[in-house]
This record gives sequence, C-alpha cells and structure tokens, in this order.
Amino acid sequence: MEARIIYDNQGSAFDGCDAVVEVKDSKLRLLQITDTQVIDSTQQRKPDRLRPDEYAAWLPEYFDKQCGDHIRSIVNQTKPDLIFITGDFVYGSFDDSGRVMEWFCRLMDSFKIPWAPVFGNHDNECRLGVNWQCEQLERSRYCVFKRGGVTGNSNYTVGIAKSGKLLRVMYMLDSNGCKAEDPKVTRKTGLYPDQLEAMREKAVRIRTAQKRDVKAFMAFHVPVDLFFDAAKEKGYLKEGKRSFIIGVDTPALDGDFGFFLENEGYIATDGFYELLKELCVDGVFMGHNHNNCGCISHKGIKWVFGMKTGQYDYHVPGQNGATLVTVDGDDFQVACVPSLVPPASMPGLAPMFENLLTFGKKE
Repeated sequence: MEARIIYDNQGSAFDGCDAVVEVKDSKLRLLQITDTQVIDSTQQRKPDRLRPDEYAAWLPEYFDKQCGDHIRSIVNQTKPDLIFITGDFVYGSFDDSGRVMEWFCRLMDSFKIPWAPVFGNHDNECRLGVNWQCEQLERSRYCVFKRGGVTGNSNYTVGIAKSGKLLRVMYMLDSNGCKAEDPKVTRKTGLYPDQLEAMREKAVRIRTAQKRDVKAFMAFHVPVDLFFDAAKEKGYLKEGKRSFIIGVDTPALDGDFGFFLENEGYIATDGFYELLKELCVDGVFMGHNHNNCGCISHKGIKWVFGMKTGQYDYHVPGQNGATLVTVDGDDFQVACVPSLVPPASMPGLAPMFENLLTFGKKE
C-alpha cells in the first residue's frame, strides 16, 4: 500500500509541519541514507580530473552497481516508513547536465516510500543551479522536500502521524558550505540564526496544534561540535587523539557503538543544546565525515553519524550501508544496516581515493 502524504497543513491539527506522512503502525522504521555522492564521469569539468580507470568505474551505466543496488538492498532489508537523506546525495560538480539528480530521484521514487533529503556541501555544485535542483525534488512524487525561506535551500519539517496524532517530527536543516557558483547557495558552513528561529516557530505551532510536546529528530549534513564534546565528556575521545573505536579503544557506555576516525570539519554552536531540548529533540543525525559511523548518547540526546551509502569517495572498507532508526513510543534504537550487495570493482588508488582503503590514522 502506497504511503499517504499530507501537505498544506496550516491551521490544521498538523500545523507547523510542511508535510505529514501517515502510517498504519505506531512502531516506526526510519532509514538514514548519507553521502551517496553519485558522480557521472562523462561530466568531469577538466579532462585530467579522473584517470582512465576512474573514468570507466563511474560511467552512467554503473550508477546502479556503484550505488543504486546498495540502496535497493538496504531498503528491501529494512522496509522503512520514511527515508531521510543527510546530504551529498549527488556530487554536483559531476552533474552539470542534471542526469545524476534525475536518476537519483527516479531511484528513490521507485520504492514508493516517502523520502526527505537535505543538501550537503557538494550537491549544489551543479551548474543548472539550486532552483533547478529544488524543482526536481519538489516534483518527485514521494519526496517531501521543501526549500524553506531562510538561509540555505533545504529547511523544512516532516511529521509522522497515525490517526491524526503526531508520533514524531523531523526537523530538516541545510548546514550550507557548498562552494557553488550559484549565488543562492551560502558558501560558509553553519546553522544560521534564521534557520534555528524558523524551527523554533514551527515547534511552537506544532505544540499548539497538538496540545502537547511532540518528540523530534533533527537531521543535517555537517556535524556540530556538541558531538565531539559528548565524546570527550564520556571518555571516548582522549586528549591528543584524533580517533576512537567504541568497544576497542574504550569500553562502550549506555549502548553507544561505532568507529569515529575523523575529528575535524564541524560546526561551532552556541546555545544549540538548549534549542534541541526546547524542540524536544532526542536524536540528531549527521553525515559528511565518511570515516565516522555510530551513535553516542549524552544528556538525553543520541548523536548519530550515519553509515556511508554507496561507493564513491573515501570510506572504511566494507562499511557501506545505511542507518536504521526504530521508534517505539518515546524510545528509539539505532543500528547500522550494511548493504548485502558485493562491492563493484574499484579503480586503483589515486589522490581522490587516497583514504579509500585505510581505516584512518590513529595517533
């Protein structure tokens, strides 16, 4: 049975939600996909950007082998109610014709499952511009994307409801930072005050319409410093170290798990934790750092790096899949779901793949 998506909720019981996904079962299965970064090698902007073997590996006829089949495997394993994508689903500088974006939208719509993407720091590099990209998402039948009217181009809310009652809200945010030519794209990475205030206003409307607080998740691309603060406070990230593996370098606490081999490139925040508590957010989902994957619970919030999906660009060998979020009432669990599809053949090492077959340096 196809999912029912409700739009135009202003003034209704779902006021504050840009879209609402109606479900049959109050036990939810949400799937996080991140950093697929699909490229079309025939669209390289410089003839020497890719070596011949790299060029051959990323031809359009291999989109499925390199990414699409992995997503199919994960979706068929998990059968989610909603798929959310935390950025870099296309690599815009390899998609000036829009072929990759169109392919990706067709792929996601083929599952007949609502899907909610936010932009990462590479999506908007496409020279067709962000207006065109947003139009492709908005016209996709099962995509609940909304551009929003604040900094960035993917700021919106998605409600998940059963019998007129919201079970969860997803706050989707653009973390910006793309070096696109399009002037409508904010080049400096960050979660800007007008974005956060827009979410606060939506939360007030949701609370008023539902006459109660509604538990929520937040999703964006580039991680925030609060994650690394949590890792330090729980003793995972030691002074002078740049990486850690929970259960190997240090015992796991509170059901935490994962490997975190990158401790760079995050957003500095001020007052963000207080906002999350105000919005009733108990789970924050991020991507961007391909060598990070797992979950750390701290001060009532689970901080989650999604498992990288698809084969383009660096990542830990064998760690290709997605992240399943299982919600039962106010509680939820997070688990990695590896793709069951064998990796497609890869080119040899080159600068663009220099970290592909390493686990990262541990000092």
